[in-house]
Amino acid sequence: MSNKMMALIVLVIIVVIVLFSSVFRVTQGTESVILKLGELNKNPDGTVKVYQPGLHFKIPLVEQVKTYDMRLRTLPVDESRVVTNEQKDVIIDAYLEWKISNISQYYRSVAGSDARAVLLLKQFLEASLRAEVGKTDIQGLINNQRDELMQTLTKSVGAQAKRIGIDVIDVRIKQIDLPESVTDSIYQRMRSERQKVAASIRAQGEQLSESIRANADATVTITLATADRDAKEIKAKALAEAADIYAKSYAQSEKFYDFWRSMRAYQTSFDNKEGDVFILKPEGKFFKHFDPNQLASNTNVKRPLATS
Repeated sequence: MSNKMMALIVLVIIVVIVLFSSVFRVTQGTESVILKLGELNKNPDGTVKVYQPGLHFKIPLVEQVKTYDMRLRTLPVDESRVVTNEQKDVIIDAYLEWKISNISQYYRSVAGSDARAVLLLKQFLEASLRAEVGKTDIQGLINNQRDELMQTLTKSVGAQAKRIGIDVIDVRIKQIDLPESVTDSIYQRMRSERQKVAASIRAQGEQLSESIRANADATVTITLATADRDAKEIKAKALAEAADIYAKSYAQSEKFYDFWRSMRAYQTSFDNKEGDVFILKPEGKFFKHFDPNQLASNTNVKRPLATS
């Protein structure tokens, strides 16, 4: 092979190498910037030139491509031991969702290192956790202040991350645990509070029960007294009316009513359902109507007219 042919082959190889080294591809979900002699390549207006997904060209050996993932990423944070306003320790397990928002600011702040960015985000979250948890108590963290805490953390960490070209989309608290010593103390305090509440409720119930019973007893007493009074009044009126009727009736025929009352007395006295036989001598005032002469005189008594 001649020297010319060898030189041509070498030239073609160099051209191919240069051509391939001049082309770079940006994939979906990523963006790239170019460093030229350690400085970011800029547009004519002075802004950093950002390369979107697609094929692009650069100057070989002079320009260096830096590609960054622009998608949403999840950063789990190690368990943090923080102190509440009661000076009680709690262990919080959290994570945050973040993404790069400004490549040039991101590159200048963390030198383009994702590891450094992650470290800074963890520091931001831990500092915010200490500041915000220190404002509340354990009861609030366990019950209804967790959502408020996460919203506050998102704003706080997001404001700090904005300075390094990162958007913090959300901060979530997965779990809040208590150290074993604190757990026993909190349990005893909660138990004591619940016992106080239960005792107060029972006392109120007893007081209400006594009041209800007293009102019921008073109502029963008044009702019985009123009923007894009304019954006596009705009975008195009935007796008065009966006495008046008896008096009027008796006045019409004294002998007849005397005879009628004696017959009723005989019926009551001799009403023997067991069939016993009484052997008596019909003498005395009680048996005066057994006298045949008295009986004959009574049969001739004219009965009084019925009264209404």
